[in-house]
Amino acid sequence: MNNTNILNRLYQDIQDIILKRQHPVTGLLPASTAITTHGDYTDAWVRDNVYSIMSVWALGLAYKRVGETERSDELCQATIKLMRGLLQSMMRQSAKVEKFKHTMHAKDALHAKYDTESGLTVVADDAWGHLQIDATSIFLLMIAQMTASGLRIVNTYDEVDFVQNLIYYIAFAYRIPDYGIWERGNKINNGKTEINASSVGMAKAALQALDGFNLFGKNASSRAIVHSIPDGISRARNTLARLLPRESISKEVDSALLSIIGFPAFAVGDKKLVKKTRDKILNELGGQYGCKRFLWDGHQTAVEDHSRIHYEHNELTNFKDIESEWPLFFTYLYIQALYDGDEEQAQHYRSQIEAIMVEQDGKMLIPELYYLDKAHVAAEKENPGSQPRVPNENLPLVWAQSLFYTGFMIDEGLIELDDLDPCQLRFRSTSQNKTQIAVVILAENEQIKQLLADHGVIAETPSEIAPLSVMSANQLVDAYQHLGENSVLGLTGRPRRRMQSLATAQTYQINGAQYLCLSSVQQDNCNYRNYDAELDCEILLNEINHINKHWINREAAVVTYMVTQSMCESAQTKPLFDALKKLQLRNQFNNVGYASAALALRASRNCKLNLPNFELAAMQFTPGFNLANKAYPFSPAALTPELSENFAELESCDDKCYQLLVTWATKYKLDDDVSTDGTIKFRQVIEACYQIARHNNYWLTARWCFSALGKAHADLADDLSLLCSRNLSILVGTNNLTVLSGDESLLDQEELLHTLDIATTPLERTLVQELLVILSYTIRTNTQLFNGIRSIHLHNMLSMCTENSSKQCVTMEALAQLSPYQFMQKVQAILENQHKTFDIDVKVSFSRQDGSHEYIAEKHHAMDTDWLLWRSERGLIARFDDDFLSAIWQSLAFCKGIVFADHANDKAKLDSDLVTSSMTPGEESFATLVDKLIQEAHPVYYKAALVEVLAIYHQYCQQHENSQCHNYVVLGDILAQAALKLVEQEGEDSACQSHLEQLLMRSPVTLQHYVTLVIKSLFN
Repeated sequence: MNNTNILNRLYQDIQDIILKRQHPVTGLLPASTAITTHGDYTDAWVRDNVYSIMSVWALGLAYKRVGETERSDELCQATIKLMRGLLQSMMRQSAKVEKFKHTMHAKDALHAKYDTESGLTVVADDAWGHLQIDATSIFLLMIAQMTASGLRIVNTYDEVDFVQNLIYYIAFAYRIPDYGIWERGNKINNGKTEINASSVGMAKAALQALDGFNLFGKNASSRAIVHSIPDGISRARNTLARLLPRESISKEVDSALLSIIGFPAFAVGDKKLVKKTRDKILNELGGQYGCKRFLWDGHQTAVEDHSRIHYEHNELTNFKDIESEWPLFFTYLYIQALYDGDEEQAQHYRSQIEAIMVEQDGKMLIPELYYLDKAHVAAEKENPGSQPRVPNENLPLVWAQSLFYTGFMIDEGLIELDDLDPCQLRFRSTSQNKTQIAVVILAENEQIKQLLADHGVIAETPSEIAPLSVMSANQLVDAYQHLGENSVLGLTGRPRRRMQSLATAQTYQINGAQYLCLSSVQQDNCNYRNYDAELDCEILLNEINHINKHWINREAAVVTYMVTQSMCESAQTKPLFDALKKLQLRNQFNNVGYASAALALRASRNCKLNLPNFELAAMQFTPGFNLANKAYPFSPAALTPELSENFAELESCDDKCYQLLVTWATKYKLDDDVSTDGTIKFRQVIEACYQIARHNNYWLTARWCFSALGKAHADLADDLSLLCSRNLSILVGTNNLTVLSGDESLLDQEELLHTLDIATTPLERTLVQELLVILSYTIRTNTQLFNGIRSIHLHNMLSMCTENSSKQCVTMEALAQLSPYQFMQKVQAILENQHKTFDIDVKVSFSRQDGSHEYIAEKHHAMDTDWLLWRSERGLIARFDDDFLSAIWQSLAFCKGIVFADHANDKAKLDSDLVTSSMTPGEESFATLVDKLIQEAHPVYYKAALVEVLAIYHQYCQQHENSQCHNYVVLGDILAQAALKLVEQEGEDSACQSHLEQLLMRSPVTLQHYVTLVIKSLFN
C-alpha cells in the first residue's frame, strides 16, 4: 500500500473515530461516548483531549509532507480548535490560577474536565480530584510542540499572559502533592494527594519547552515570549532522580511513568534510570493485554465494590495478581521503541496492540482495559498470567487509539521523529556540552577594587560596567512579579519567592536595559551568616558546583559576585579573597574563570523581559557599618549610667558582650527607654550590638541578637518545603512533638516561625532556624547523605552537635560560639557519619559467623565502648534501608503484629493483616509508617534498642521459617524480659538505675543473646 492510500485510510479512521466526536462550537472531545457503572465518560478531560488530538495533528503534518495542503489545513485547524477550546475553558478559571499560585491548595486548582458542549465546569471544586499537574503540563507541553511545528494556537497578549501564569501554576510541581494521572491520589482512592513522579516529569518537560518560547511563532513579537525559572526545572529533575522508579509514596511503580521516561515528555536524561524504571514496569506490571496501572489496582476488577470510590485498607490485597491490564501502555512503548530506533521492539508492541484490538463497525478499536471475569479470578490468583481476559465496554479509549495512530505514522515513514518533537526535548534533558561559567567580580567602590587588586583579584565597579547595570536577586524577584500580570484577567505575575542560582546565572534585558544579576547567595545582607568568610567561600563554591551540574544551556552561565564595604570591614576577609582569586585563575575548576562584565554578557543566556508597568530601581551602593568610625546610630554617652559605663566593653570579646546583653535583657524590654534624654530604646542598643557582633564575628552575640530582635532567616518556609518535598518529616519540640511534613505543598513563613518559637531560649530559637537552613542547603548539594532518613528531629540534631549528647541544651552557648561555617560542618559531619554507618545497629544484629555477613557484632563486642552513648547516637537519627524495610514487612507473616512500645495494647503497632493487605514491602508509605512508629519511642537509646530487637526478631524468623507466634511481638516487653534474664544470669549492677539500663550498657552481641532467648520462648 503506497503512502497516499495509507494516509487516506488513516484520514477516514481518524474522522470516524475521533473528529466526528469533536464538538463544532467548543472544539472539545468527550473521553468516550460510554456511560457505564464506572462513570460518565462524555465529559472533556484535559489530558484525554490533548492525547486524542495528537494523531490529528500528526496526520496534518503527514499530509503537509506530501503537499496535500487542503487536508493538512483541515486537520491542523481541528487541532487548533481543540487546543483553543481547552485554553478558553481554563481562562474562564483565571481566578483559580491566580489563587493557586499563592496557596498551592487542591481546592484552588483548575478543573480537570469540562462540559464538552459548553466548555464550562461540570463538577464542583470538592467533588473531583481536580489538581492534576500532569494534565495542565501536557497541555502546555503540546502548545509548545504544536506551535513549534507551525500551528498558531495562542492569538492575543491576554492569552500569552494566561499561559505565563500557567507556567507559574506548574512551576513548583516538585513539591506539589496532586491527585495524579488516575485522579484519586493515594492508591486506596481516599483522596489523599501525593507527589507523583509522572506529574513532576510532565511539568519539567513543559517548563523546559516553554522557557524563552515565543507563543506567536518563530521571530514574532517578543511580547509573546514566556519564561520558566530554570531552578524549577532543576528541582524537578532532582525530584525525579530521587523518586524513580517509584511513582509516589503509595505506588512503588506505575505504568504512567512511561509517559515521562520517553515520549511525549522525554523528561529523564539518565539512560540507566530510564531503563531501570521501564524494566520495573514491565517486570511487575506487564501483561499479555497491556500493563497494569500499578500494583493492587482494583479499578474495574470483578471483585471491586462499584458502589463506592474508595477502598478499605484491608481489601487491597484482594486485587493482587488480578489487576486490569491497559493496552494504552503498549502504545507508549511502541512509540518510544521507534524513537529509540529499536525496530524489533517496535514491531513487537505493534503486533501486541493489533492482537488485542476489538472490531466494531469495521474499525479495529483499542479498549480501555482488559479485566478478568469473576469465574477466572481464583485460577489467576493461583497461577498469575494463566487466564484469559475480556475487554471492558469503554470502546475505544480515544487517548490510546490516537497514540497508536501516531506511532503507526512514524512506523510507516509518514512523519519524522522531529515532527512530533520540534522543540528537541529528547536531546535537552542533559547538557550536551561542558558548562562554561564566567565569574564576574564587582567591587562596591574604588577603595574595595584596590583592596581586591592587592589580593590578586580583578574587579570592576558598577560605574565601570555602564551602560550595563547590576541588580540583586531580590530585584529579579520584583521584576518577575510583573511578568504575566493582567488586570483584565485578574492575574498578577510570579508570586514573591526567592530566586536560586540558575536563575541568577542568566543575564537579563528588562525593557531594553541590560543587567547582570548578583548571585543568589547574596540575597540577605543583614544576616549574620553572610559575615562568615569561610561560609561565604563554601556556599559560593557549592553554588558554582550546582550550576556546573545543572546548567543545560549552550550559553555560558554567569556568576556575578559583589564585594561590599560591609564585607570588607568584617574580621575575616582573606579566605574569601583567596577563593575569588583561585576561581579567576581557574585553579578550582578548569571551566570556571574570570570574565569582564561586557564579555560575560556577550557569552551569556540573555533573558528578555517586557514589563511595561515596571521600572527597576537602580541599586544603591552605600558604605556599610564602619567600625573604625564607631558610627553608632546614637551617642553612647546618652545611655543610662548602667549601660554607658559598660558600653565600651561590648567590643572587648564575644562572651562579655553576650553576658552584658543577657543581663540587661532581664531588666529591659525592647521598647523600654535606656537613655537619659528619652532618645534611645533598648532595641537600638541590641541592633548596635548585632552590628558589632557581625563585623567582629562574635557569633554567640550575633545569634542572641538575631533572636532577641525577632529576626528570621529569609525564605525559611521555602527551605522547609524543599525538605518536605523529599518526603522528610521535620520534628520540632522535645515532649509534645510538632510534625512538619509534605502533606501541604506550601508552608507559611509566619506559621513556621510560630512553630519554631517553642524553643526555650533565644539561642535555641536561632540555632533551630539555622539548622533548618543548613539541612535544606545540604539536601540540595549532597542529597545522598539523607538516604534512608524519613524524619529529622531538630532538637535531637542540636543535641548531637553538642559535645555531650546526653546533656541537651547545657552546652547550647558553646555551640552558638561556633562560626556558621563550623556549625554547618558539624551538622554535615553528623550526617556523613550516620551515612557511613548506615544501619550499623541493624548490621550488627544481622551478622552471623556463617560467612554470609562480616561478623560485625563480635568486633563491637570486643570494643571498649560506652554502649548506652552508642545507642543514643543511633537513636537520634533513625535510618532504614530498603532491605531492612522489606525484612520487617516479611516478618509480619510470623506474628499478629509488631508493637513499638512496652504493652500489647499500645497504639504504636504494625497490624500484620492490615499492613500486608494494604501495603507492598517496597512502598514508601510503609517506610513512613515504620519511621513514625519508631519516632514515638523515647528516650533515644531505647529507640535504637527497639530497632536492634526488630532486626534480631527478623533474623530468628529467617532461621525458623516454620515457626509462628500467635500474638503480638511487643518489642519493649522483649527488651524488658531480656534485661531480666541478664540480671538473673549475671547479677544486678548497683551502678545502673534499672535492669533495662544494665542491658543497654552491654554490647550488641550480648543484647542479641538475651533478646534471642526471649523471642525463642515466644515461638514455643
